[in-house]
Order: sequence, then C-alpha cells, then structure tokens
Amino acid sequence: MGGYGGMGGLIKVEKMLEDETDELFALTTVGDFLFRGIDTGAAEWMMGDPLTSDRLPPVFRPENGFALFNGKQDTSENECYQVETGQEDWEQHTVITKWGKDSQSLREDLSEAKTCTWTG
Repeated sequence: MGGYGGMGGLIKVEKMLEDETDELFALTTVGDFLFRGIDTGAAEWMMGDPLTSDRLPPVFRPENGFALFNGKQDTSENECYQVETGQEDWEQHTVITKWGKDSQSLREDLSEAKTCTWTG
C-alpha cells in the first residue's frame, strides 16, 4: 500500500478514528476475539472498504468478521506439525521438530518456507 493508496489508507483510518467508528484499542470479550468473531467497528470497516477488503488474511471471514482462530476450531487447516513424544528422550517431550502446510511439506528449517500472498 505505497504511494497514493497508502496515504489514502492512512487518511481513511484517521477518519474512522475521528468518527469514532471504533477505538484503537477496542474492548471486546476473549471469546469474541479468539473464536466467535468481531464484525463491528474497524473489522467491519476493513472488510467493507475496497482498499483493504481483498487484502485481509483468512482470520477475516464474511460470516463472523475477525477472530484470531477463525476457521481453526476442529481443524488443522494450513498447519501440520511433527511433535516429539518423549519416548526416546523426555527432554524432547512435546517439542515441535517440523512444521508445514500439510504432511507432505514438513520442514525442520522454515527459512525457505513460502507465505501466502495478500490475495491468497
């Protein structure tokens, strides 16, 4: 969001705060923030604004807005881990030794891992 788009975005955020659409540090419940979702204030504004709506990460969903663990209940979507059992060495118990998007992409070193783009 550089150039005119970036400056326009900052002006829109300033206007949202001035109009009291939301607060910079809004009060909410833990359950809403983590799981149920927040679809008012800044979250609602970002999902509806053309400058930001197509650039939001998957934690923003149309059905419930923003929730840190949106879509992560009862799933391992885009998350796969290899975890030590401690059977050979108790000091290694529950240590994550590999991570990947799925079981075919597990890696010990994440320095070459690819992240998703703004548009998915």
